[in-house]
Amino acid sequence: MSCTALTIGIDLASQPTKTGFCAIRWGGPAPLLTHLDRGSVAEAKLDDKFLATTIRGLGDVSPDGVPIAKVGIDAPFGWPNPFVEAVGIHQDGGNWPLAIDQPRAPFERRETDRFIKKATAKTPLSVSTDRIAYPAMRCAVILGDVANHLGCEVVARDGSGLVCEVYPDPALRFWTAGDPDSLAQRESYKGPAASQRRGQLAKIVASRVGLDDPRRLLDRCSEEDDFLDALLCALVARAAQLNLTLAPPNQRSAQLARREGWIHHPNSPLDRLGGC
Repeated sequence: MSCTALTIGIDLASQPTKTGFCAIRWGGPAPLLTHLDRGSVAEAKLDDKFLATTIRGLGDVSPDGVPIAKVGIDAPFGWPNPFVEAVGIHQDGGNWPLAIDQPRAPFERRETDRFIKKATAKTPLSVSTDRIAYPAMRCAVILGDVANHLGCEVVARDGSGLVCEVYPDPALRFWTAGDPDSLAQRESYKGPAASQRRGQLAKIVASRVGLDDPRRLLDRCSEEDDFLDALLCALVARAAQLNLTLAPPNQRSAQLARREGWIHHPNSPLDRLGGC
């Protein structure tokens, strides 16, 4: 049986122009970086239709028919369960299920957000209170379209199907740990001022995974952080495909992951991603 497969990484923004896209081909002498784009792939805009079609395996990303094994998307797959229930009560005319001066934290964070903070010391953005809700709504539309064609289990929110939710920042820190050029605890790789740092970090990642980049697509990581995030999404997708990510620690977390989503965080070094 052939081990050849693609993993796709999507750094999903609220609009196509800021959306990053990456494809890595596995199964050859070395992982091959075939796409690293932002805003469009060739002349195709990274809109909802393109992304949904690509996830379904019907696009032009793999012209020779290599199957897509996993898709990693940087966007929340769901909302906190208490938040969803509270909004429903409120919409039906009831009182918000919270007394005056009680903490609102249960409505702001999902189970996976709390887990990732504990495991990595990085706090994901709140899908119920931050602007990440815009990409989350876009993600829901895209995954809904895929579900209409391929079934709900393909886009299971816990990542057990074809797609998985990822968080590039802590994945990058985990995979580059120990290198002299790894990120400091409070250092960011985002924005124009961090252009050189992104280039350094992309080289560390590429070296550790043994990435083949004949078109020098990695140079784009210095231009915008969306490129590096998309690359990381594709790599985490590979880790998830190989069951090399942190799973929900108990039954309650697993049940919530099916509703709220689950961020897949790597638990093994990059050099383990090359196996079948």
